[in-house]
Amino acid sequence: MDVIPCEHALAIVTKYDMDEYQYCSGYCTKDYMLKTYEVPVYPIPDESQWEISGDVLGDAVKPQKVRVKPGRPKKIRLKGAGEFQGKRCKITCSLCGQQGHNKKSCRNPPKNV
Repeated sequence: MDVIPCEHALAIVTKYDMDEYQYCSGYCTKDYMLKTYEVPVYPIPDESQWEISGDVLGDAVKPQKVRVKPGRPKKIRLKGAGEFQGKRCKITCSLCGQQGHNKKSCRNPPKNV
């Protein structure tokens, strides 16, 4: 979907000493970016200075009709494949101190000395 290949594809391209820019879109080059900004962009004047024609002033813009999905909304959004998922902490038993289980499922209880 992007016009830039993923980091895995770029790793293969650089491994075989190929040109990375051959696999990118022309829109991602430095020359194309400079061409984009060579035309000056002027800021919009104050709203009191706008010249609006009469036929446009009569048109009312209404918000879209949005259908609310049934059910409770999600509290946490699902992360995409490229986003950081986070580290899972390992469970440690408070009785024997080993990882991988908790106090309730401990099979090696501590020995009383």
